Amino acid sequence: MWKGYLHQTWVSFYFSVLWPMWKWILRKWTGKCELLRITSENPKGAKRTKAIERSLKHSNIAILKQLSKDEIIDVIPASEEVMKIKDVIAEIHPQFAYCFQVCLCQICGYKRLFAEVEEMRKTQYSSENPDHEEKLMQLWGFLMPDIKLETRLSKQWTDIGFQGEDPKTDFRGMGMLGLNQLLYISSKYTALSRQILSKSHHPTLGFSYAIVGINLTSVLYELLKKQTLRTHFYNIKDDKPSLHDFHELYCYMFKEFVTFWFTEKPKDIMEFGRVRDKFRKKINKKLKEDLTTILKFDADEELAV
Repeated sequence: MWKGYLHQTWVSFYFSVLWPMWKWILRKWTGKCELLRITSENPKGAKRTKAIERSLKHSNIAILKQLSKDEIIDVIPASEEVMKIKDVIAEIHPQFAYCFQVCLCQICGYKRLFAEVEEMRKTQYSSENPDHEEKLMQLWGFLMPDIKLETRLSKQWTDIGFQGEDPKTDFRGMGMLGLNQLLYISSKYTALSRQILSKSHHPTLGFSYAIVGINLTSVLYELLKKQTLRTHFYNIKDDKPSLHDFHELYCYMFKEFVTFWFTEKPKDIMEFGRVRDKFRKKINKKLKEDLTTILKFDADEELAV
């Protein structure tokens, strides 16, 4: 308790007293405000954008602080306003406006992406919704093209890794986000998804394809919520991250996890929780310790198992 209180007090003192003093000294010494120093001294990507985000978040100027919170920002007038406030002259620092606009776009885009993902997660699967039912049928079709689903409620669903006769019960935690991600990898990377499904039927190292996929959606969602995925998304492009980018990252996670699973050689499926947590720590470490990390995969490359 006391340790947490002292840590919180120190952080508050650092950002409210020590950091402003240090910024004032640096401005007098270099002739540049903190935002200008960040854009000129750091390469584009996560290192620069995270530094800009941190600076805005702890700014004493209300307009700047708000920029770190908004989901929607008109970046051009926002950057012009910041340049006025910080006395950044465009003729002397011509690259600042563009660099700062990219950072703003990425920062607010990440927040907008989380809001979109959260809304999808909270949307529960409904067997009364024809769109939901159609997506579920499409999932079966992509994974089992040569086998007809006899009835909507069927033990056949366990063949693609659901727990019982009705898959809707397995989507309770991740809602439509879980189904949409399973459908995304199955429709866009059909060969890969069928290969993973085949591996899931391994006699000793098998796993439930759909359940594992939904669990990986949960892992990815938590990483997004905790802002760990900023490293990846701020590095992949000079633009806001999209739902497409999020789904592509899911495909990377699924393929990497399957390789990791077979490398770990668990005794049985009861070890899934341990392997999943170990995999999550591995991804988390990669994203936190190396700010140049980009999690990309080659869909055409065979599974290394």
